[in-house]
Amino acid sequence: MLQNKSNSFFSEINNFFDSSSKAILTLKNIYEFLNLEKLNFGIKDFSQAKNYKSDIFLALLLFPILQIKNVHSYIGTELEKIFKVNKNTFYRFKNNSNIRWRSILYSINKKLFQKIEENKINSEQKDKPRCLIVDDSDLPKTGLKFEHIGKIWSHVKHRMTIGFKGLFLGYWDGTSFFGIDFSLHNEKGKNKNKPYGLRKKDIKARYSKKRERNSQGAKREKELRVSKIANALIMIKRAVKRNISVDYLLMDSWFVCDSILKYVKKTSFNLIGMFKMGNALFNFGLQKLTSKKIIKVLQKQKKVKYRKEIGMYVAQTEATFKGTELKLFFCKTSKRAKWHLLVSTDKTLGVIQAYKIYSIRWTIEVFFKESKQYFKLGKSQSNDFDGQIADISIAMINYNIFSIIKKMTDYQTIGGIFKDSSTQLIELTIAQRMWIFIIELIKIVAGITNSDFNELIVSIMKNSNKHNKIINLLNSSYAEAV
Repeated sequence: MLQNKSNSFFSEINNFFDSSSKAILTLKNIYEFLNLEKLNFGIKDFSQAKNYKSDIFLALLLFPILQIKNVHSYIGTELEKIFKVNKNTFYRFKNNSNIRWRSILYSINKKLFQKIEENKINSEQKDKPRCLIVDDSDLPKTGLKFEHIGKIWSHVKHRMTIGFKGLFLGYWDGTSFFGIDFSLHNEKGKNKNKPYGLRKKDIKARYSKKRERNSQGAKREKELRVSKIANALIMIKRAVKRNISVDYLLMDSWFVCDSILKYVKKTSFNLIGMFKMGNALFNFGLQKLTSKKIIKVLQKQKKVKYRKEIGMYVAQTEATFKGTELKLFFCKTSKRAKWHLLVSTDKTLGVIQAYKIYSIRWTIEVFFKESKQYFKLGKSQSNDFDGQIADISIAMINYNIFSIIKKMTDYQTIGGIFKDSSTQLIELTIAQRMWIFIIELIKIVAGITNSDFNELIVSIMKNSNKHNKIINLLNSSYAEAV
């Protein structure tokens, strides 16, 4: 019969943790509230495994907090002693093509949002805009064996690099950011002799796997070949169908296009995004002008003003782009700087308000930085594409859990919470090792003196002086180690 270790694990933690640690107490509270055993993973429990799939999932969530880099480094840790999950069971779980990772991410977010409502955390933020945010990020790799790996153009490094492009959809609920969806993309390129920027022998050397046609893994595999704009639109529609409340959709100039604008026109929310100062034509009055010519007209009309609130020169007007009416906000930081164009389908906004709402988009950059730093987002070493999807999903779930902990405590940053909780959990593992050492020492003493082990333990515990010496030894030992 399978053993469910989730509840017993938390009871074991209670024996070691300082009850004053808000991070740990809230973390435990969230994990218990999520009720992971009720999740629909899309698969049955493994017949050969000794634990439920929810336990395997919980253990994977705990990896970064316990500073366990991967499945291999999990072997021999205290987590292995508690869960007793075989490393091959972890690999089978992560590489399973039928696990519904997208639905799991949405289900957990739904529970987290429910937690927010129950605790009335956002009661004072009802007037704050709720935003969907779209952006992509480089997910570089260090080898060519990964399934579907190839070269991508990095806008950060300004050169080609090995890896995937990750397209992410985030949600700002008025106070915090949550990752809610993602897809991975590769770039085939135009060179037929070097598709994906790789030599033929490198493509043959990549890991390859056959999946059932309608499996979840096969669906994620197909997304590799869908354009990021098309997939962004799919993800936005999916979020809206999940009844996520949205006031604004925020995106940079790469994603603002006719198809996105036409969709937003049919919804109850608005778009705010950067627009390229290129050759795209706007209907401006009775003329068709580019953005560069429109700002020249506004300059001649002396409609450019300096706004101290945002430290920029600004000008605003209205125009139509391919049938969509837009409010145009031209901004630049100095007289010699280049103009940037911010557009919105909400024509009631002023430039200050529009700029402040758009600045919420930068929360996804914080998400990228902190998720990569603390939860290893995109740093999976799994050659199996399903494993890559699993690890990114787990990283996003962990970030979202810590995001709500930040809401429920007085921590200022995700990093602060991570540092405190991981330190507490490291103390747990050191304390357990010290207890094991002491128990083994008592066993040896019992063997030398021909005493009964249990009687010796009881005798020590009843003798307050000896008992206190052991506790002091334990405390000083792991304090020095930390």
